[in-house]
Amino acid sequence: MLIELFFSLALMAQDAPASAAPAITDEAPAEEVVAEPDVFDAEAALSGVNAWLNGIETYQARFTQISPDFLSSSGVLSIRRPGRLRFEYDAPSPLLVVADGTTVAIADSDLDTVDRVPLRSTPLWWLLKPDVNLAEDANVTDVWQEDGYLYVATRDRSDEMDGTALFAFNPDNYVLEEWFITDSLGYTTRVTLTDVETDVRLNPRLFVMEDPEDDRRGRRQ
Repeated sequence: MLIELFFSLALMAQDAPASAAPAITDEAPAEEVVAEPDVFDAEAALSGVNAWLNGIETYQARFTQISPDFLSSSGVLSIRRPGRLRFEYDAPSPLLVVADGTTVAIADSDLDTVDRVPLRSTPLWWLLKPDVNLAEDANVTDVWQEDGYLYVATRDRSDEMDGTALFAFNPDNYVLEEWFITDSLGYTTRVTLTDVETDVRLNPRLFVMEDPEDDRRGRRQ
């Protein structure tokens, strides 16, 4: 965008007639008015984020996840608020992550296992709970705007979750575009979102995780 702007200004200067130069006058030059920079309102920005999160029912996007050892994986993220989420990883990853409103299940098809943790014990709860208010739900340590993103830095208010979560939103419409999760050892996982769609039709079955152990018991009966 900056390159296009510089080119357009250059072309305008080349096409301007000689008479366009400022005329010489005996009048005193007008006093230059310097515009004051906009003051960033962190409270208003946080209110905008809360309003966007509370205003969406469904959300779907492509995600790219960069692990602490710089390995990349990708897939489709689907959200149905409140409480439901699905990370469906592209092959050859064996992982599938599903939040059903109560628990977050992590399935590994290679190991034929499903591990579950309470949804409330993860930073995902701050985005998926019925009435989002990040300032009350989490310990918001910083809010700032930089390089085209609105950043909200958080940590768990109750200290039940170790580490921190940094969310990056579009500053114009508050759409969630990226987040960084840093664990207690300082290792960071980055998730970037593209092709974002909201208010899309999602099959409720997306947010149900079948347990392989239940399948095995069923086959034995």
